[in-house]
Amino acid sequence: MLRPVSTSSPAPRAAEPPEPAGAGARPPRGLPLRLAVARGRLGIELHAPVELGPVEVSELVTSLVGLRFPVDLSGGVRTFRHRRGELSRLELRASLARLGAYLEPRLREVLREPVRPPTLWGVEGGLAVGLVGRTAVLAFELLWVADPVDLKLVVANARGAGLGGPALGHALRAVDAAFGPVAARAGRTVTLAGPARAVARLVLPDIGMRAPSAAAARLASASVEGDELRIGFDADAPMPPAGGEATRHLELAGLVVAADDALAAGERDAARAGYLAALERAPRHPELARLVAELDVAAGGRAEAALGLLAEATPALHGGLIAAELLASTGDLDGAREAAAAAARLERFAPAAAGIFVRLAELEAEPAAALRALDQAVALAPALEQARRRRLGCRLAIGDVDDALSDAAMLEAAASGARARHEVCASVGAQLIEAGFVREAGRVFERALRYVPDDVDATTGLARSLLATGRAERGLALLERAVALAEARGVRSSRALVELARVLAERLGDLPQAIARVREVPAGAAEAADARGLEARWRAAVGDVEGASLAWARLRELVETGRVALEAGALLLDAGRYELERGDVRAAERHLAVALRARPRDPAIAAAYRDAAGRVSAAAAAHDPTP
Repeated sequence: MLRPVSTSSPAPRAAEPPEPAGAGARPPRGLPLRLAVARGRLGIELHAPVELGPVEVSELVTSLVGLRFPVDLSGGVRTFRHRRGELSRLELRASLARLGAYLEPRLREVLREPVRPPTLWGVEGGLAVGLVGRTAVLAFELLWVADPVDLKLVVANARGAGLGGPALGHALRAVDAAFGPVAARAGRTVTLAGPARAVARLVLPDIGMRAPSAAAARLASASVEGDELRIGFDADAPMPPAGGEATRHLELAGLVVAADDALAAGERDAARAGYLAALERAPRHPELARLVAELDVAAGGRAEAALGLLAEATPALHGGLIAAELLASTGDLDGAREAAAAAARLERFAPAAAGIFVRLAELEAEPAAALRALDQAVALAPALEQARRRRLGCRLAIGDVDDALSDAAMLEAAASGARARHEVCASVGAQLIEAGFVREAGRVFERALRYVPDDVDATTGLARSLLATGRAERGLALLERAVALAEARGVRSSRALVELARVLAERLGDLPQAIARVREVPAGAAEAADARGLEARWRAAVGDVEGASLAWARLRELVETGRVALEAGALLLDAGRYELERGDVRAAERHLAVALRARPRDPAIAAAYRDAAGRVSAAAAAHDPTP
């Protein structure tokens, strides 16, 4: 045990004021140091914690070797602090909440989307880390590995949802971002070289003491107690034995160093080759098979082979979320749902379990079953944005608008800042409009405009709501305002232009002005297909036959070049029918051929195409009857 030294001092020197007995044990003014006796030797220790970034050095003891008793202690710490001692004991403490806040800016880009401060908690033999973004969740563990000099950790049990690739790759990039230059990573093993020596050299010279030798200090303990991480080093304590889980993961890490490094660097083909080579040395290893399966799912088109490889190592229904993805890819939706439900039940990190339930909801065929899965997700992680958004959409799909608005209110409350709350309200308003709840959408768009009064999209959404509820005059005024706001910023609001054109055409009967408005919609806009279709119909209505044909041709070009969604191919059915009525069978055949490529299973398009192709063949035979 350590105890502060208390001893009587000889008479003080004349140059100094008298000091009471025992004053030699006190540190010089401003230095949190004091003399102490440790294991029969004189030493110097901290008597107050010292902060080192997010870490607190709560205990630091050095032994002064080469001294023989009796020792003159009259000079106190100032007499001995320049002697080189040996580090006997060091303890570091860190609040997990404070450590998470410190790591937040470093881990912000790991999921490639905004993330909340990381969640840290203790697990047997190590520390667990959880990252939660808008659509993705990641969790992994850092397990302590016994080492006489260095602090060594191994990354283990990486998993997540919505990541778009192997969770281990994201975990390794998170480790690189968190530790930066203070640690070296080889595969999934992380090494902090000589941490006791490094801390002593950082702390002691700054408080006026020579840095000690730390050759004998070794890791004695590492644990999480409540919300506090504690790491202790001791020169005399035996090195703690490595846990079985850490040893198992360390053995695996030695097989896949190059593959893990390739995965962290984004070189997925090289990583897959490395894991396959490791599988030859460790056949049917569950984690290696899972990593190969995750890479195959990300690559696409390899579901059957990946599922066979995973099934050799572990039962498919116990293969976690990746097994669910593979089963769904091969058409076994019942098996996929069972595997996803099992993975969610076993997951210990609540946001990760919620992310799995969100995926389970996507696999459910019935809206009621999907809603039950989303209820589970929200119950596990009420602040997970993705789960609430999906549940809001599911509730709208079954007509439960009141509960959907409750989810919308929670999303708005969870958003931070006026811009974020505006985006939530604008997004929810658009969903309400699409679901047919126009009156409720108007109220939500009004809330969006409270946060950002001059937003073009929210103004357009409110105008659409007003028009749908019979307030045409006010709706038209808002559409004109939306167009003017966009033009003032040097852009065009395609949605506002299309809606304004509809009002001009359908309510006011001004087709020429409506045509002029939809012509302003650029080809790259999401509304370009609707705009070209409306233009063609309205040109035909005013008798501009050639202009209508040209508008239909522009629409076909957008579909052919992939600049609009394939669903726009349905509009080309109208184009084909228009050209058939005009008698231009070749133009009709071209329109319908593109429409059929876009929607090959649409019976109406297929029938119209056969009609047009037959007419083209008949016309060709009439001009050249020779077989």
